[in-house]
Amino acid sequence: MSLTNKKLKELKFSLEKALYFDLNWKVGEIKFFASGVVNAVFVIKEQNHGRLAVRVPWGTEGNTKDPASDRIISLYKESTIAKHCSKFNIPVPKVHKVYDSHDISFMVSDFISGDQTKISAYDIGQLISKIHSIPVEGLSIIDQKDRLLSDIISNRIKERAYTLSKIIDSEIIIPGSEEMKAILDTSKIGNRLLHLDVRPPNIIGQNGVIKAIIDWDNAFIGNPIMELMRISESKEIDEDDFLRGYKNAGMIENTNVLIQLIYRLDTALMLAILFSLYVKDSDKRDYYIRRVKFLCEEICNKV
Repeated sequence: MSLTNKKLKELKFSLEKALYFDLNWKVGEIKFFASGVVNAVFVIKEQNHGRLAVRVPWGTEGNTKDPASDRIISLYKESTIAKHCSKFNIPVPKVHKVYDSHDISFMVSDFISGDQTKISAYDIGQLISKIHSIPVEGLSIIDQKDRLLSDIISNRIKERAYTLSKIIDSEIIIPGSEEMKAILDTSKIGNRLLHLDVRPPNIIGQNGVIKAIIDWDNAFIGNPIMELMRISESKEIDEDDFLRGYKNAGMIENTNVLIQLIYRLDTALMLAILFSLYVKDSDKRDYYIRRVKFLCEEICNKV
């Protein structure tokens, strides 16, 4: 699923109407900047604030009963986390406005300019370690509320396994969600703020220096092993260099292998579905389907 020119024009028209007439902002230009599976980003030039980034949700991942509600939840989630992170000097763009109407929902934040200079995995590891060290007291994530990460992940694995089994027309055998939750709950590691989408596109840098981390759609509060397993399974960052920067890789060695496997399975399932339905890539699809089968077998053999 991709953002069509027709949909892009509709988004831009609704955005212009909201900025000019509802917010009465003095906007000189509105330019399309980028898009992903769920969000489109526009850059605007406003008289009082200068260049700003406008994130506009346009699509949804998976089957959702209320896409409009999901879109505004995503924006409030990003805004809340950004404000919390800024208190602890985590580099995030300042949020100026979250807007919601029947026609369009969007979030306006500072535009952070980046370049194509590669950011080292070591520096990313240092940043994620810093994020994992900030207090989570007083932070409430809108789509998590009081749910434990173990509950979210164990149920999500069940749902994703069902979805993938339909795609590949083959049963995926996994332990029950309650059994997986009980295993995850045996970890003694304290809860941390997890970004859960640590990839180069979400790290803005200039001359190799990190200026901001963006896109907190997937974020939750929970066990940092989940973050580390997702980074490892996604293979978008050099894992060895990342862990050298993270400087607390010892907690992986001290974590039950079953816990690691379950967190890996959640990521592998997500990527198998992503590359089957949304970002079609047969090589990656086949790789992650094999990973899912391998991880399921490993988990079932160890429980």
